[in-house]
Amino acid sequence: MQTNYKKKRVALCISALLMGNSINLIAQEATESDSELSLEVIQVTAQKRSQGLQDVPISISAISGDVLKNSNINSLTDMATSVPNLTITKSGITNQIGIRGISSGGNKGFEQSVAMYVDEVYYGRDQLIQLPLVDLERVEVLRGPQPILFGKNAIAGAIGLTSARPTEDFEASITTLYEFEQEEFKTVGIVSGALTDNVKGRFVASYREMDGWIENVTLERMEPNVEQLYLRGMLEWDYDDLNILLKAETSTFDTKGRAIENHSPIGSYSTIFSGGLFVETDQDYKSQNNGQESANQVDNLMVKFEYNLNDFTLTSTTAYLKYDTDELIDVDYTGLDLFNGSNQGESFKQWSQEFRVASPTDGDVDYIAGVYLQDNELVTYDNVLFGSTFAANPAYVPIVNGSWDRDYSQDSQVFSAFAQLNWRITDKLSLTAGARYSNEEKDAHRVLNLLGADTTGIPANALFEGSPAFGPQAGFEVMMGAIKIYAHDLEGNRKESQLDPLVNLQYKVDKDTLVYASYTQGSKGGGFDIRSNSYPENPVNPGSFEFEDEQATSYELGGKFGFGVVEVNAAAFFTQYDDLQITQFDGTVGFNVQNAAEAEIKGIEIDARWLLAEALVLSGSLAYLDFEYLDFDIAQCAPDLVLPDQVLSSTVEGLCNLSGERAIYTPEFSGSLRLQYQQDINDWAYVTYGLNMEYSDEYNAGVTLDPNTMQDSYTRWGVRVALADYDDKWQVALIANNITDERVMTLSNSLPFATTLTGGTGVAYYGIYDRPRSVALELTYNF
Repeated sequence: MQTNYKKKRVALCISALLMGNSINLIAQEATESDSELSLEVIQVTAQKRSQGLQDVPISISAISGDVLKNSNINSLTDMATSVPNLTITKSGITNQIGIRGISSGGNKGFEQSVAMYVDEVYYGRDQLIQLPLVDLERVEVLRGPQPILFGKNAIAGAIGLTSARPTEDFEASITTLYEFEQEEFKTVGIVSGALTDNVKGRFVASYREMDGWIENVTLERMEPNVEQLYLRGMLEWDYDDLNILLKAETSTFDTKGRAIENHSPIGSYSTIFSGGLFVETDQDYKSQNNGQESANQVDNLMVKFEYNLNDFTLTSTTAYLKYDTDELIDVDYTGLDLFNGSNQGESFKQWSQEFRVASPTDGDVDYIAGVYLQDNELVTYDNVLFGSTFAANPAYVPIVNGSWDRDYSQDSQVFSAFAQLNWRITDKLSLTAGARYSNEEKDAHRVLNLLGADTTGIPANALFEGSPAFGPQAGFEVMMGAIKIYAHDLEGNRKESQLDPLVNLQYKVDKDTLVYASYTQGSKGGGFDIRSNSYPENPVNPGSFEFEDEQATSYELGGKFGFGVVEVNAAAFFTQYDDLQITQFDGTVGFNVQNAAEAEIKGIEIDARWLLAEALVLSGSLAYLDFEYLDFDIAQCAPDLVLPDQVLSSTVEGLCNLSGERAIYTPEFSGSLRLQYQQDINDWAYVTYGLNMEYSDEYNAGVTLDPNTMQDSYTRWGVRVALADYDDKWQVALIANNITDERVMTLSNSLPFATTLTGGTGVAYYGIYDRPRSVALELTYNF
């Protein structure tokens, strides 16, 4: 009897603790004779139905909520390296999700190239990528365009987050974690169970704080300093054929500082920026800036109705989403008073409604069809101040204590209708076809004001006594025109519509083998540039305002293969992107948006899992990516003193031709391996050992593809050792990530004004870095 009980615990433990990619929910199914081992069916909802992962004919990864918890994954950024061809980064201005090398650029006017959904509610704004991950059932990552069921703004893929649902049986737990290296503290409390015969509920509360891993020597604090509070309540009613789910959640996530430091001084930079103008550029996990802060609050209300009518499922999802963000930014990333006290923020409100019908699946033909409505209101502000350091150069004295203030507002309405049909032509051959029609209207208003003038009274070159003068000043103009900032007031109205089709042919070789081929067209909506410093009709330095949509055409060939205790999923893809929305540097302090590039990507993704023995599981993934810009001849240039022979654009003076190059964040190979083993301790407890490895080839972390922004290839290792009793009352776990302390740069670029203030004779860079080694102790108690 004890033996069977232990084997049951093995199944539960492996299912809960294994960390993989598309292969995370692994378990043993013990037969009555306890003689057979097999892999548990992984359930996903990528096609808006509950299906086994091996039955879904797309490239998909699914990560369980237990995996997120047990690996101390707190955000999508933490999760990204465990999924093939997924990148999630935070820049100085925006947050970006990328799949297969395609992501949105650094402008908050862009829709995201990867659509994010939380409990089937669209979370499209980039700021929402920072949302804490708490008490989730799973995360699904769908690679490649997903236009039919996830909308027109899923041109590179989609990420679906599913919250843990209320349970029939009473559950209550509290988990506390303390991390020693960055002094992270986190507590999560959960209560779930039936309230009446027809009603059950679930409530979760989480609090997290962390000191960070970068020492800001200017402010004498560790950064990024994080504080997060997350609350969610769910009620679920079951009345015969009707299910009603009500969810309310709120979260605040505040950060002081970024994981940023300066590096790689070139030419005269270190000579000029010394003494009173000193800028530290050693890569030693120390920064020198005057402060970055980000305060965010997100609120969401959702009600979902599911009604079964003669085996048809009718679904209505209504949601209200609201968030507010205020950020203080030192946009020069140094301790100098260049752009101190600059700030930006946004306020966003969204109402959405989806009606959907899903037919029975027991016939030769089944379908899913629906309509979607969405209404958004967005307001942003962006105020940049010119600091006293500019008084050290006579050419810039007139702008000291001045500012440029940018305000933007946008209203948008979306209507779309979609249908996807599956026809089982024979017992083995099936055809899936679908299309989505989308119509969107946007009204935008952008105002830029130039305020203030020099009030310092500080003589030129006397700000820092004894410091060297800046570099050559020949050709510098006085006033704002020299740095391409022009006051303006613009309004625009944009209407667009798209029809995105999909065709997918599947062949069931046998019960364990499925092969498929697909053709998909996707699109991402156009819009308005939030951040340009000039207006399009400016005859001297034209800016940008409206930009067009972008399109993708994708082909994929894949297979799902089962061999008893082994499963292998593979996909080969080829996608061409046209009219990619690109942000282009204006030469001084701003960026403009254009549809400026075409790209071609192709590659292979492989996931596998192997149940080696009753308590030993191996999983892994491997991705190969070939990315090429087919046409990108108006790209931002790297500093000329670094790449003097780079190919200049023949179209626009001062820009470069990156046609034929790879994009940012496109390692040729990436992958992971994870091994899980369980060992009994007498009859009262068991120990689970986990080892994981993540590998990435080298990639460029800068949009200019400057060789000084390259991230070398790396391998990161993590371990987890957990002791738990068989009564499931308590668990103690030691979690260590990046145990070899690899230094990984996720974003880099030249420091603002670095080449300008050195007269083109020197440059240095800023970089944003992943978390170094972390070691945490976690305690869980179940009531």
